[in-house]
Amino acid sequence: MSQRKVIRYGRFLEDFRPGETHRHHWGRTLTAGEAVQFTTWTMNANPLYFNAVYARRLGHPGMPVNPLLVLNVVFGLSVEDLSEQALAHLGYWNVRFLRPVYAGDTLTSESEVLEVRESSSRPDRGIVHVRTSGMNQDGECVLQYERRILVKKRSHFPKDAAPAKAPGAAV
Repeated sequence: MSQRKVIRYGRFLEDFRPGETHRHHWGRTLTAGEAVQFTTWTMNANPLYFNAVYARRLGHPGMPVNPLLVLNVVFGLSVEDLSEQALAHLGYWNVRFLRPVYAGDTLTSESEVLEVRESSSRPDRGIVHVRTSGMNQDGECVLQYERRILVKKRSHFPKDAAPAKAPGAAV
C-alpha cells in the first residue's frame, strides 16, 4: 500500500510577522453580468447597481459594481495567502469603500500584517490581524478593511504534515 503525500497550503501562525506585506498574486476582472447577478441574487433593491440610466443620472459613467461583491472578490484574493490554515474568520473592521468599481475593472489586493499573537486560552492557535487593500487596474485603492483570523500553529500540527507551500509554487 502506497503512502499518501499530504501537501498543506497556506500559512500557519508562525509564518506571519507584523509589518510584512503579502501581495496576493491573482487578479480578478469583474464582468457586467456577474455584477448584476450578484445584486439580484442578494436581493439588493438599490437601482444604482442594476439600472444604467439611474446610475448615469447620478453622475456615474455606468452602473457601479455592488460594493459587497467588491469586498467578496478582494477577500477571496487573499485567502490563499492568509487564511487557508484558518480555524475561524473573526470579523471585519474599518471597512472603507474608497472609489466605485465598474464592469471591466480588474482588482488586485495586498495585505499588511498588523499584529500576531498566540491565543491566551488554546495553545494550538493564534490570532493574525491584517489590513487588506483592494486596487483597480490603475493602482487606485478602491477598498480597505481590517480582519482578524484564528490560525493554526504549525507546532501543534501532525508531524507528518508537509511545511506550508508558498502560493503559486510548483507541487
